[in-house]
Amino acid sequence: MIKTMLKNLICYSRNTIGAIALLFALMAPLIIGTAGMAIDIAHAYLVQQRLAQAIDAAALAAAAISSDPATIQQKVQDFFDINYPPEELGATFEPVVTIDGNLVTVSGHAQYDTFFLSVIGIDNIDVYADTIVQREVKGLEVVLVLDNTGSMGTNNNIEKLRQASCEFVEILYGTYDADAVEDDCLERYGSFVDAQNEFVKVGLVPYSTSVNVGPYGLGFDDAGAAYETAFMNNPLGLTFSNDGDTDLCILEEDDGTDVLDHDGPWSMYRWCRDKTDDSAQCNYYNNYICDGDVYNSSGSSCLDWDYSAGDRTVYRAPYYRCPKAAILPLSEDMTALKDRVDEMEASGWTFGNIGMAWGWRMLSPEAPFTEGVDWDDTAWRKVIVMMTDGDNVRSSPYGAFGVNGTHTVSSSGVLDDRLEDVCENMDTQDNVTVYTITFEATAGGIDAATQALYENCAGNGGRHEHVTTSEELIDVFRSIAQELSNLHIKG
Repeated sequence: MIKTMLKNLICYSRNTIGAIALLFALMAPLIIGTAGMAIDIAHAYLVQQRLAQAIDAAALAAAAISSDPATIQQKVQDFFDINYPPEELGATFEPVVTIDGNLVTVSGHAQYDTFFLSVIGIDNIDVYADTIVQREVKGLEVVLVLDNTGSMGTNNNIEKLRQASCEFVEILYGTYDADAVEDDCLERYGSFVDAQNEFVKVGLVPYSTSVNVGPYGLGFDDAGAAYETAFMNNPLGLTFSNDGDTDLCILEEDDGTDVLDHDGPWSMYRWCRDKTDDSAQCNYYNNYICDGDVYNSSGSSCLDWDYSAGDRTVYRAPYYRCPKAAILPLSEDMTALKDRVDEMEASGWTFGNIGMAWGWRMLSPEAPFTEGVDWDDTAWRKVIVMMTDGDNVRSSPYGAFGVNGTHTVSSSGVLDDRLEDVCENMDTQDNVTVYTITFEATAGGIDAATQALYENCAGNGGRHEHVTTSEELIDVFRSIAQELSNLHIKG
């Protein structure tokens, strides 16, 4: 009896093992597939989490530096390429950027290539992520870099530039009245004088053969009050007033600092002095600097030299072809800005690279000017609007780098190269939005290479505009001012 029971139990056991084995064989694909699906889904979820984090970081980084969709798209892509390559993210991702007002949306999807689920025909899993960033540009720091060269005297275009610049300032400060455009903007004081926006600072850099830094080079502001440390060398110990009537133009050093956000110091721009001037005089034969002990080729002291003969008489002025209007650092004073714009006159040659370099230095929070907010303060947008009416032209025999032959700026083409370097350095080191305007008042005044140069310089949400009439010049200044005005929080 017992033997029979044991025999039956053994048979049952054998039969059960076979059934379980059969059942397991039947269930194995389902079990493995379920486990594999869980693993693949977990990996896909991990990719989605990485993707969401990457999108958030990229959107915040890109939206802070521009309002231009193409620029933000490129910045987001650059951010992913550097910080989240496919091998780090676990999938290839192509971001899509859309902008609606101050809302920046970055979205897209990735495809995670499965491992286990491919056994049952599921080769990939679509992973989606998106984020919305509220761009909040609280304030604007804008520097107008304006061509004051001699060609702007044609058809009194310098007057049109004064009007365009004045209206630009009014629009940013919220005082512009479209019904008053027939009036002279520079005479619209009174009810128009009080700026209505505390989140706007505007600076001015008139440029031609050099840049006039006024009393700031001596360490004083326009009112004669102490400003910052003087950044201009005065090797002859010349005496100047320390107020807004001071005219001091600079010489850039030919050592690479002319294309950088540089804190100086700089030397003075000194053409020959007039014989009747009561300060130091100069000598054509001594690099235009004379302290009274230098003799010319005829053996006469430069102090006794007859400067009246010949057409070189005009070269005796110490600031010949230097802008009449001095720079004005970033300011909230609309009246001061209008007054300085009103001082602009047309004279000199085109050293656009010098103008752009000083526009950059004015935006910087570091010396020689310190009005700018920190570069990493994303609540403020830093902007340069640069205008020129011609190709860069190296003056002769003297210019922003000194006497020709004493430096390597040997041609106008070198000025173009230096401008390109300034723009590239500014874009690489600091997030400056750059608008450029080429104004071709006369046919052939600006060649295609110059237009391309300024077009390439514009960026980070800015753009290049080419205009051919003074009316178009005024309109483009209005358009840019209105665009900038719409980007920030109004006071």
